[in-house]
Amino acid sequence: MTDSSPKRSGAGPVLVVALMGLPGAGKSTIARALVERLGLRHVCRDRVRAAMFPQCDYSYIEKRAAFRAVLLAVEINAVLGHSSVIDGMTFARRDDRERLDEVAREHGFDLLWLFADCTPAVARARIRLDRRQEEHPARDRDPALVDAVAGRFEALPERVVRIDANGPAERMCEAAIAAVAAWPRGAGG
Repeated sequence: MTDSSPKRSGAGPVLVVALMGLPGAGKSTIARALVERLGLRHVCRDRVRAAMFPQCDYSYIEKRAAFRAVLLAVEINAVLGHSSVIDGMTFARRDDRERLDEVAREHGFDLLWLFADCTPAVARARIRLDRRQEEHPARDRDPALVDAVAGRFEALPERVVRIDANGPAERMCEAAIAAVAAWPRGAGG
């Protein structure tokens, strides 16, 4: 790891990588790779929600509360000089993206939007496989959710980096790592 690693507070601006994409696109796989290879702190809405609501109903209000906690965790990491990767969200709604943009401006961290771009068919197949392997036992992770989320996706942010998420996980992760490493520090979001 070099001194330009995003996790080091003395390496320039703190970076927050916000992963976007359909359920099943590979966001969690990418997040794990960024944590392992680049040392980013993993801020996962699914884990936050599970900690906040052990008997989770996957309601809108629980998701909103967990999102607020994610924003706070990212903000505190940035204040402490640590870069983060946000996982467990699709960022399909513009309001969520605008709120994260606002927090980035308020606290002066760089924000990189990474879009795990895959077809709905690939996303549904991955969810079916995950469910069989019980990797994601959450009740709200159903192949039908892919189509519902795809219908909610609004225009992508202007400065989004697309990662081809249709192929093998290793190739997808390498592309994400390269995108983060190439991000011009101090570029904002």
